Amino acid sequence: MMCPYCKETIIDGAIKCCHCGSMLNLEPSRGANTDSITTDEIRAFVGANTHYYLRNFSKFTQSGTEKFCITWNWSTFGFTFIWMLYRKMYMQAVVTFIVFCIPGLNIILHIVAGVVGNYLYYSHVKEKILEIQAISSPQGIFPVLQEVGGVHRWVITVGIVFGIILGLLVFFFFATITAYMGHLITLTI
Repeated sequence: MMCPYCKETIIDGAIKCCHCGSMLNLEPSRGANTDSITTDEIRAFVGANTHYYLRNFSKFTQSGTEKFCITWNWSTFGFTFIWMLYRKMYMQAVVTFIVFCIPGLNIILHIVAGVVGNYLYYSHVKEKILEIQAISSPQGIFPVLQEVGGVHRWVITVGIVFGIILGLLVFFFFATITAYMGHLITLTI
């Protein structure tokens, strides 16, 4: 038998993976997630980097019940707002954008986002899959999961363009300030 989270070989019928510690459901098509969500449904919804997210999602259900535990997500830490848009977490992105406008808290909020990002995404994935299960037939659920889930690839391009524009604005701002200060110094001399 193979662990659905870390892909290591484990003993047939194991309840817990001896390599990653994930709790395994006794039903072969089910993962360790609650509320009857299969790992195949999570794979269809998440899309890119599924293995990474399945491994981290399993940490939230290791004890057999769902609970928060500390994980780290570098993408969430460095590009919180952009990452949330990329992962189609619109409401969280709006809240993050507003909260990140509070001066002086930015680096602390980035660290907090890096710590809780995987759990926020796990909650988002679980909620969306359960909504889709409620309105879709079992035969047609996977195309809907792929359409509703996945990622927005255009967000990366927009983020890069926005970063370049922001960098140029900062450069021109400081260049203008430096030129103005230089002009003031020459006037006083």
